[in-house]
Amino acid sequence: MNNPNIYQLVAEHSVATPNKKACVYQKDVVTYVDLINKVDSLASGMWQLGVRDTSKIALFCPNNIEFALCLLATAKLGAALVPLPLTMKGHALETALHSAQCDFVFAWPTVAKAVADLACIPVEHIVTVGSSGLTELTLEHLCAQSVVDFPIGLGSNPYILTMTSGSTGQPKPIVFTQDTKINRAFTATVDYYNLSSEEVVLVSTPLYHSLGQRSLLMPLMLGATAVILPKFTVQAWLMAIETHQVSFLFAVSNQLKALIEPIQGRNLTSVRCIVSSSATLDEADKSKLLEVLECRFHECYGASEMGVISDFDITEAGVPLKSVGRPLPHVTVKICSVGRDSLAHGEIGEIACRSNTQFVEYFNLEQQTSDSYDDDGFFYTGDLGFLDERGYLYYVGRTKEVIKSGGINVFPSDIELVANQLPWLDECAALGVEDPQFGEVILVAYTLKNKALEDVKTQLKLHFLTQLTDYQQPRVLLELDKLPKTEMGKIHKPSIKRMYESPS
Repeated sequence: MNNPNIYQLVAEHSVATPNKKACVYQKDVVTYVDLINKVDSLASGMWQLGVRDTSKIALFCPNNIEFALCLLATAKLGAALVPLPLTMKGHALETALHSAQCDFVFAWPTVAKAVADLACIPVEHIVTVGSSGLTELTLEHLCAQSVVDFPIGLGSNPYILTMTSGSTGQPKPIVFTQDTKINRAFTATVDYYNLSSEEVVLVSTPLYHSLGQRSLLMPLMLGATAVILPKFTVQAWLMAIETHQVSFLFAVSNQLKALIEPIQGRNLTSVRCIVSSSATLDEADKSKLLEVLECRFHECYGASEMGVISDFDITEAGVPLKSVGRPLPHVTVKICSVGRDSLAHGEIGEIACRSNTQFVEYFNLEQQTSDSYDDDGFFYTGDLGFLDERGYLYYVGRTKEVIKSGGINVFPSDIELVANQLPWLDECAALGVEDPQFGEVILVAYTLKNKALEDVKTQLKLHFLTQLTDYQQPRVLLELDKLPKTEMGKIHKPSIKRMYESPS
């Protein structure tokens, strides 16, 4: 007997609580019975289009109800979905479709046209999502098809291919099954944070990212309610919580930093737990958030391939705010040298972990999948960190971001920590840039809270001279109006490097 897949878990609630709110998107409210009826119609339309359990569908869609329908209809069919950002275009777009071997594309009108122009997917396999159909087929057309019978997909089939990049910049699709997503939703979320079907969960991160998908699928499998934001803004976030009485949510660090001031004086008493994810908060911001939040406040650290690795409740007394918490009960962590030997407490090395929420493989990259594990089944994350005597994990940075200057390894986080001590500095990022004498020298890019400050670079240099050793001294200071970031709020250092090397 196979375990129920994601669709079947959600469909159970259309029988048990048919009129309960499943999804809220702006003014649209979809009950569980309406949701499953729409999913059944879409899945039938997809089946009649030729989608099978071996198919892979690229999805280019903003945060909305249609995204939820595509997730669940694909789960019912047992097919695989490849969620991609709407901003992808040109060569990157074609490369992503090719690397995941996509058979179908469901896309917002502008992307649907771009894919059709590339002629890399048969036009009869391109479905337009949205109001204006630029191809013959639209999602609305598929949803209007009569419901037909077909085999329900297996939870062990590939379900989500999440796109990431290797050191070469080539796409490296991460394969997850429905079983993996179910395990992550319940073991690492519902059970760990003690959630119930009474939760109202806010979805405020992009749904093409795994964090957004978990924020949406978890409450639907639990029989709770998901409130979907089209995109994050401070006011929309606050209004959604107050209007819909949101009780639980994941947020990324830049969202929480933006909320420190506006959150004061707002009625957020419905919120029982907030979990910061994706990028670590610095100690100062954690302290500020503790002053304004009146709920449990967690921070978690993880990797796309493994899911959540560590977590802690920042509101508990005596926890080390500089850490990213302790490994979850189902996760084992060790810190390893370049030669993959275990290191002692306090020693910085690569974070490796073993977990039952791990990914299946890198799609069609057998050697890269094998190389990412050791003989004991530990996955090597590419992140640097250390464990203290109490078992708390500390994140230092990415292995590939270590600056090798004059033969000495310099950790960017050490420099960023010192720079952030300056009250007039807004944000900063340290990285290595090529140098003929030293191999690399240290560049610090930064933004200011007060543009009227004078002799900024002189003040920065003096500060670094008093706080950093000689080999840590930045050689290049680059003032920017804003630091480039990913949609998940992480500072994108490769973009900073390109800006320095090719100034406009």
